Amino acid sequence: MVEDIYPVRWAAKQAVVTLPDDIDVSNADQIREQLLTVINRGAAVLIADMTATVSCDYVGGEAVIRAYQRAVISGTDLRLVVTAQIVRRVLSYNGLDRLVPIYPSLEAAQAVRAPAEEPGLVPRPTSGRADDQALPRGSTPTGSNLPAARASDRNRAAVTSAAVRSLVDTIQDGVALADSDGVLAVASRRLEEMFGYEHGELLGQRVERLIPADLQAAHRSHRATYAKAPRIRPMTDRLVGLRKDATTFPVEVSLSPVATAAGHFAFAVIRDVTAARLLEDLIDLTRCAVTPKQAHHGRELLDTIIARLFQLGLSLQAAIDLPADMARERIEEALEHLDDTIREIRDTAFTTPGQTPPRPSPPESAGPASL
Repeated sequence: MVEDIYPVRWAAKQAVVTLPDDIDVSNADQIREQLLTVINRGAAVLIADMTATVSCDYVGGEAVIRAYQRAVISGTDLRLVVTAQIVRRVLSYNGLDRLVPIYPSLEAAQAVRAPAEEPGLVPRPTSGRADDQALPRGSTPTGSNLPAARASDRNRAAVTSAAVRSLVDTIQDGVALADSDGVLAVASRRLEEMFGYEHGELLGQRVERLIPADLQAAHRSHRATYAKAPRIRPMTDRLVGLRKDATTFPVEVSLSPVATAAGHFAFAVIRDVTAARLLEDLIDLTRCAVTPKQAHHGRELLDTIIARLFQLGLSLQAAIDLPADMARERIEEALEHLDDTIREIRDTAFTTPGQTPPRPSPPESAGPASL
């Protein structure tokens, strides 16, 4: 068993797991399961003692992150004891140093006061399954223990509530938890920043506050339908968010139903896709850009125009020395050719994207005195 590899020392509801000298891919899974097992047994405080650990790779850090996520859900106070600087650095890469308190010694970690807990709770012997729980001493889960169990639930809920808020604040997207009436019970800091609200200002508000007025009625109808048949809904695009300053922006939203003792909630992840939409617009513009075939025809037209203008200049220069009638005729011919050139330029400039510009007619062969 995992416990035989990494012994666990219990003191009331505080558990200390001593981790090995080296943590890597060869033992990271065992360490993760060890920590999860202790959490499932009902530890109020779990200290991962890494005093002897001198090396820890990325996979080892991921194992501790997984334990932290379970601890948040279970209301367990996870603490780390780290002495090696290189191990601290690995944990900082994973962001764990901002989520889990790190202590320089086991004594320092044990000296910190534990969260409020009920007296007389001891861990029940476990097989390591996820359904193992902590029970009051000498009792079984019967109706006689319901008042104490409910009190325990309330205490644990208070701890878990703060831990959950700490966790959701680390998510890059906005996170919201709303009840069946659409009232926000949780709003992450990223969500508040995204919509331009002060910290805590959204709590107790309806989610329609984040939706443009002309879309609120439709959203209330969708929300009522979702409450009757909640389901996991992946990211949906082409939605619009409303900031506090009345400006709008494109968002994507995913929904997941959450059932608790306090009722049913909808867990929403909101993503600001303004940058992604701008990128899509740039891609669309690129698709409308001139194709190589169009560019070739454009170069042909440009060469033709240059040749015509050059010949036009020579013709007009020669007309200076001609008699008046002949000069007038030469100028009129030059103006007709100039009109034809302008027409070709206009037709090419206003060609619909995707169409091939008209192929220019080759310049007429002319001597110095004609076009």
